[in-house]
Amino acid sequence: MHNAGQFPIIRFLALLVSLSGGADAQPVASTVIDAKDETRVSRRGEWSETAFRFAAAGHLHTTQDRAALKFSFKGTGIAVRLGAHAVPAYGTPNLGRLAVFIDGHFARMIRPLSTAREAVMAEKLEPGQHQVRCVHRASDEQSGCRIESFRTWSQPRGHLHFRLNGAEEAFLVDARAILTRADKVVRDLLVRNWLTGQCCLSGLPPGDGYRLELRASGWQSVGREKITVTADKPSWQPPIYLQRSPETVMSRFRFPGLNRQAIRRPGETFRARFLGFDATIDHVELSRTVGPARISRRVAFKEDVAAKYYYDREVTVTLPEDMPPGLYDLSVQVTGGRRSGICRSPRSVHVVSAFPRQPVLGTWGHLDTSGQYQAEYLERLAGMITLVGADLVLVSNAVNPAYVSGALARLPIPHVINFGNHQFPGHEAWYGDPVGLIDFGPNICVLNFGHPWHVGTARADRLLKSRPLAMTKIINAFEANAPLEFLDRHRVCMIHDAHGIGTKVANLGKTPTRRIGKTNSTSFRLVRIAENAVVSCTYNGHETAPIPFLRNETPPVQVDYRHPNDGRHAGNTATITNRLKDVFPNGRISLVLPAGDYRVAGGRLESQVTSDNGKLVVLTLRAEIPANGRIDVSAQPK
Repeated sequence: MHNAGQFPIIRFLALLVSLSGGADAQPVASTVIDAKDETRVSRRGEWSETAFRFAAAGHLHTTQDRAALKFSFKGTGIAVRLGAHAVPAYGTPNLGRLAVFIDGHFARMIRPLSTAREAVMAEKLEPGQHQVRCVHRASDEQSGCRIESFRTWSQPRGHLHFRLNGAEEAFLVDARAILTRADKVVRDLLVRNWLTGQCCLSGLPPGDGYRLELRASGWQSVGREKITVTADKPSWQPPIYLQRSPETVMSRFRFPGLNRQAIRRPGETFRARFLGFDATIDHVELSRTVGPARISRRVAFKEDVAAKYYYDREVTVTLPEDMPPGLYDLSVQVTGGRRSGICRSPRSVHVVSAFPRQPVLGTWGHLDTSGQYQAEYLERLAGMITLVGADLVLVSNAVNPAYVSGALARLPIPHVINFGNHQFPGHEAWYGDPVGLIDFGPNICVLNFGHPWHVGTARADRLLKSRPLAMTKIINAFEANAPLEFLDRHRVCMIHDAHGIGTKVANLGKTPTRRIGKTNSTSFRLVRIAENAVVSCTYNGHETAPIPFLRNETPPVQVDYRHPNDGRHAGNTATITNRLKDVFPNGRISLVLPAGDYRVAGGRLESQVTSDNGKLVVLTLRAEIPANGRIDVSAQPK
C-alpha cells in the first residue's frame, strides 16, 4: 500500500527514534546520551528541563554562570548537540559559552552563537572510560546555554559541515537533513544555527557515497551526491542555498492572492490587479497540478483601463463555462522590453461547481509553527483535513508564514489565516493585510481580523456592511472578545479564535454568535453550518472538545493506495482508515489514472478532468468514512 501524504507514515515512525539527534544505521556506530537523563548526567547549579513550543526534543537550559553537567562515557570521541536558539517570537539566543573538560583537562570552548547545533568536544581519545564536565560561562555579561544530547563513538569518525541559507532568510529557521549511504538512512535530524546558517552532522562513519538531502517546508529541497566523510576531521561541503517553492511565492500581483482568493463558479468573473507596467498583456492563465497531471486553461479577460496606475494594471477575468473545479494558480504573461515576464499568484482562484449550502470548515490555531518540525505536523494535518472533506480552512494566531505557506501548499481548498502574539513580522508578504474579507458565494462571507479588538471595528464594520445579502457571516479572529453589539448588528453566526480566555465553545450576544475557540495546540475542529447557524463543532458529541491529533501521532484518518497514485496504473483502490469516533459523511479522495473511462465503487464521482497532455485523468471521489472503521474506494476501467 502507498500512503497519500507528503510525510509517509513509515518515515514518520522512524523519526520518533531519531528526533533528539538522529541514529546511525548501524548500532555500533555511535551512542546518544540524552542530556536530561539524570541517571547518566549529573547537574550542578540551576538547570531546567524545557523545550521550545512543540519542538522535536527537549533540552537542559541554564543562564547561571558556572552551572555544570558531569557524566562519563566509554569511547574515543564525543560531540554535543546544542538546543536551538530561540527565535525572536519566543525569546533570546544562547549567549553564553560552554567550557569542556575531559578527564580533568580543558578540551575546548564552545560558543553557541557561532557554532552549529552539533560540535565536537573531543576526539582521538585513548580507548576506555572518560569523564566529561561541561561548564556554562557568561560572556560579556550575557549568558544562556541549551544542551540537548551528547553523541559518543569508539571507532574513527568524521564530521560533515556546511552552511545553509535561503531566500527569505529572515524566516528560515531550520531544515531537516537526511543523510543516506547505500540507500540506508544514516542520519535524519533537524539542523541549522539560524543566526549563522552553520550545520554539522557529527560522528559519521568515514567513507564515500553519502547523499545529503535538505528539506524545509516552503523551500525547494536540495540534494548533494557523492559526499566523502574523512575520519577525525571536518568534511566541508560548499554552501547551500534554498530557493522558495514556487507555490508559496506571489510575484508582481496585488489580488487575488492567499487570504483574498477569488472563489467562483464556471462562467463567473473576478478582478485581478498586477504589476504589468506599460507592457502588453498577452494572456491570462489558470493552472494547477495534481501529482503528475497538469490542468490549465487560458481564460478571457478585459482590461479596466481606468484602473491603471503607474505600475499597476487591472483586468476582469471570465471563467469558461466548462472550467474544471479546483484551486488554481493565476498567471498573467506580459511583454514589453525589460518588463516582460509572468505575474503570478499561486492558489488564488478557487473554482467550484456549486457554492456549498451547508459548508464544512476545518479550524485550528496557535499551532506555533515556527520551524520545520512544527511544519511537518501541519502538513499531516492539512492532508487529513483534505481527506475528511472540508470546504474551507480557518487558521488563527499563526507564527512563521514561510513555513506555514509551505506546509499548506498542497491543501486543495482555500485557507484564511491571521497572525497573532508570536508572529514573525512581515507575514503580509504572503498573506496580505491582517483585515480582509472573502466571499464563498453570495450567501457566505468570511471576515479575517488579525488584530486585538481594542484597535476598533471601523474597518470590519465597513467590510461586513458591504455584504448585505450574505446571510452566513463568519469571522476568523485572533481573539474572541469582539463587541457584542458589533456581532449582533451584523448577525455574525460564528467567530473563530485561538487566543484568549473563557469557554471555548459558547454562544455570544443575541444573534447568537457561536464562539469556537482553540482548546489546545494538538487538535482541530470540523465546523458544520446549516441554515446560517453552527450545527456542530465538537468531537464525538462532547460539549466543547475538539478532534484530538497529537504531535507524535500518525494521522487518525489516513488513506493508502493499492498502487502509487501517479497515473501509471489503469485502476486503483484507496483505503481510508478512520480511528476516530466521528463519521465523515463526505470524505474526499483524488485518483490520478491513465486517460479513459472508469467505474467507481465504494463512493461517488464528483469530477473527472483530463490533463493538458491528454494522457492522464484526475478523478475526485466522495465517500462516507465510517467511525472507527475503514472503507475502500476504487476506480477501474469500464
